[in-house]
Amino acid sequence: MTKPMIRVLGPIDVVTPDGVQSVGGHRPRAVLGALVVAAGHAVGIDHLADVVWGETPPASAANTLQSYVSDLRHVLGHDAIRTIDHSYELDLDVVDIDVLDFQRTLRLADIAEDDPAERWRLCRDALGYWRGRPFGDLSDEPAFTLESYRLDELRMAAVELSLEADLELGHHELVVGELESAVEEAPYRERLWLLLVKALALDDRRVEALRACSRLRRILGEVGLEVGEEIAAIERSILDGAPLGAPDHDEH
Repeated sequence: MTKPMIRVLGPIDVVTPDGVQSVGGHRPRAVLGALVVAAGHAVGIDHLADVVWGETPPASAANTLQSYVSDLRHVLGHDAIRTIDHSYELDLDVVDIDVLDFQRTLRLADIAEDDPAERWRLCRDALGYWRGRPFGDLSDEPAFTLESYRLDELRMAAVELSLEADLELGHHELVVGELESAVEEAPYRERLWLLLVKALALDDRRVEALRACSRLRRILGEVGLEVGEEIAAIERSILDGAPLGAPDHDEH
């Protein structure tokens, strides 16, 4: 039987053989989110109470949490959440979690450096797990902020790897638009700018490539930074009219 899939790379929900299941309101979702953040480890009742109610949990917090866990077990299966002393823990043999599958797929993409087509496929598979902001409307809450940021960084790393693979496969004319959108979303990720400049230059759009270099200089200059040597070097090559090859694997 297919295991239920807990999804937090977007609004928190669960996919079961019967379809997508809601896990209730804000507080039950916060409990499930906290269990996912600690996947593979037990989470104490005190920490869960802090996640759900902050510094002023009610006297009935433990009983209420028990009720939330009971409701979650109804969706996930009775054995999906173990009780260990005064803690709860997800049983990863019973449930799948989109975060873990995303990270596993991204790791496979990262080591597929000698096969750009396979790297591209794996990156796209990894990005396919994403449906929105991590943890949905809980993303900005203190218990989830750092994990949301970490996951967003991994998502952007997957985007970069995917686009690098596209360039290695000779798809420079197809990815310019995606790269232009990516640098708007993450204007300080110099690697994305480097890929954009390379894609434009490889597509014989050298004037636009130089404009992208100039724009990056302005953006970084506003925060007191300078462009890195790779951008500077490709800018010099374009100005010199030198031929530009596809990115090397060694540039990762």
